[in-house]
Amino acid sequence: MKTRHRILMAAAAVALTLTGSACGGGDDEGTGSGDGQGDLGTIKVAVGIRQTFEFLPAEYGVELGVWQKRGLKVENVYVQGSGQVSQAMASGQTDLGLTAGASGVDAILSGVPSKIVGLIGKDFKMMIVVVPKDSPITDINGLKGKTVGVSAAGSLTDYLAKTITVHQGWAETDIKRANIGGLNEQLAALESGATDAFVWSAEAGFALEEQGKGRVLMDFGDVVKDNVFEDIVANDSAIKDREAAVRAYLEGWYETVNHMKANRDETIAFMVKEFEVSQNVASKTYDHDIDNLSLDGTIPEVNLKGLAKSVVDQGIADKEPAIETFWDGRFVPVTAAG
Repeated sequence: MKTRHRILMAAAAVALTLTGSACGGGDDEGTGSGDGQGDLGTIKVAVGIRQTFEFLPAEYGVELGVWQKRGLKVENVYVQGSGQVSQAMASGQTDLGLTAGASGVDAILSGVPSKIVGLIGKDFKMMIVVVPKDSPITDINGLKGKTVGVSAAGSLTDYLAKTITVHQGWAETDIKRANIGGLNEQLAALESGATDAFVWSAEAGFALEEQGKGRVLMDFGDVVKDNVFEDIVANDSAIKDREAAVRAYLEGWYETVNHMKANRDETIAFMVKEFEVSQNVASKTYDHDIDNLSLDGTIPEVNLKGLAKSVVDQGIADKEPAIETFWDGRFVPVTAAG
């Protein structure tokens, strides 16, 4: 596989750096057997980024006590992006991961023994394009011939910038993709004129609009169709040996999502505290993204097929993988509400 060496060699480095990064779990380090509802032990979850709405249930669920009441202790391990989620899973430092759809498949095809076990969101409207506040670019057509910042080659942001050209029927070279890095670097490149736009998550775009530093040009909801935006992955060992713990985690996750959907004001207040954003940004993000969060983890067949196709489009694989190589549907739909 194209990325096997990169992921598995990087896993050793991640194993050395994750110590002390966990939060939300307390002090008990017992792993438990996963065989009893009363004491399911500890499960460690690699979270691709902290301040993003679609991963909010990871911390909100801890606050709500959804896992504690199921006898499961959850430790969230915050890393930098989906690549490091894959590395944490490969190193055995975490049991589960919250990651981008194609990145999870990339890791599986690269030799990380894991499967997707639940959907976070399938719609790409959570990702947006930001341009300078006074940019003459007013719609997607204005991006032709421009330089668009992405986090790294092969990343989700890189893939999305590439999909613009496909969607518009342009040559791939009609948009120059620049590997810039994190949000601060993206903003610096935008302000200096090194880039004309960049791809990022919705809440960051709304915050930049509020600060007068940028403008949200578009989201990717109409550009990427029938795919999987982000999902929950589990190590094969957790699926095999701790199935009850994996089920309990998923039950708690989707209970949290249902709670968020039913309690807008409370969820927004938690976002303001957790993300340190304004009430306005939190409200905009909630209204923009809440309907994309899956309530039961099910991934429609058409989206699984689209995900398989996307790993070829991104250059991750030479041919579409069989769905059963990356998806384990035994855990969904999740119906437990409490």
